[in-house]
Amino acid sequence: MRLAPTRRPAVLALLLGFGAALSVPGLAAADATEELLARVRSATARYLDIARAREDGFVQITGMERNHGYHFLNVNASLLTSAARLWSTELDLSRPPMLLYVERNGAWQLAGVEYALPVVPEHNPFPGARWHQHEAACHYRDYQELPGPSPSKCPARHPQNGAQFVLWHPRLAVVHVWAWYPNPLGPFAEENPYLAPYGGSAPAPAGHRHARSGTEAAYSEFSHRASGAFLLLLAAVIAWEARRPRPFPWSALSSFLWIAFGVYLFVRSDPEAWPWGPKGFLEIFGDYEVLQHKILITMPIVIGIVEGLRKAQWLRHRAWGYLFPALTFVGASFLLIHFHEGRLFHVDAIYLQHAAMGLAVLGIGITLLVARRVQRGRNILQYAWTAGIVLLALFLLLYSES
Repeated sequence: MRLAPTRRPAVLALLLGFGAALSVPGLAAADATEELLARVRSATARYLDIARAREDGFVQITGMERNHGYHFLNVNASLLTSAARLWSTELDLSRPPMLLYVERNGAWQLAGVEYALPVVPEHNPFPGARWHQHEAACHYRDYQELPGPSPSKCPARHPQNGAQFVLWHPRLAVVHVWAWYPNPLGPFAEENPYLAPYGGSAPAPAGHRHARSGTEAAYSEFSHRASGAFLLLLAAVIAWEARRPRPFPWSALSSFLWIAFGVYLFVRSDPEAWPWGPKGFLEIFGDYEVLQHKILITMPIVIGIVEGLRKAQWLRHRAWGYLFPALTFVGASFLLIHFHEGRLFHVDAIYLQHAAMGLAVLGIGITLLVARRVQRGRNILQYAWTAGIVLLALFLLLYSES
């Protein structure tokens, strides 16, 4: 990644930052650096084997960048909080969001770690490190990048070879820790000249057909798992509402969450498409996978609106109560007939996971339909369909494209 260097902190400021009372400041700073490097090595030693990194959810998001290496992003379900920390000013050294590798003849070597935050932290945890500003950038299927102030401003295709846009990230403050590869510029330098012999990845020629990239897999996995976490929250709220009658608007809290859930997914589920990405509104109708996603995602919004109006006593006809289960049947069919990479029928791990989600949604719909048709055992059935939401959430939290 090409980064804009910041000004190196003065030696005096560095010494003051670690305490003027130290009798041997230079030695103390060196000890602090070694201690930090030891912590980073301890946290990442298992990733000397790249297979373990992939098992834990690290996926490639860049090609070989000169003097930097290949970047692998962590999207493991148990480490979703690591990704969330990209948007906070707190830094957990034990959960690095990015690993840096080099490769030669199929052998991968861990070189370092990259930490990223929205802004430079007030208290720098890295002694003597220079935080660098990574410009907002558009990512493409060939692992190339272009600067871009927003996703809608990114070219839908890379101008050099036509690779399609897959992801945009905002401006970030980053620091490199060369914990596993010597660096003549220091352990926290922006670049590592000793990686120069590995060169850099050249853009593919125009017209080359690019396979689905690790960047796309990372975004898709994070979106599915974030949806799972949201559904767990939603299930908890629905169970809370079912415990006893509650006045409006408290009785409709889950309705507001359904709407928020749908709006978020509608905007962010397909980063290349309207309204977030560079593809326009009409282009949605030419991409069956995106169109299927958009139709599926509007269902939580409709559910939230109708259920909220029912709880507000504005929609009193009994028929409105059957819209929710009816929409779950439609959603289940969409998941059981899933488009992926332009293919309708593709019996693979991705399809089987969507089929499992579809069956869970179908179970939710059947249970909810029965609950709204009978009086006896209604409370038990209400909790049963909530349990179905929990099951769907677990499928989403465990979703993987590897």
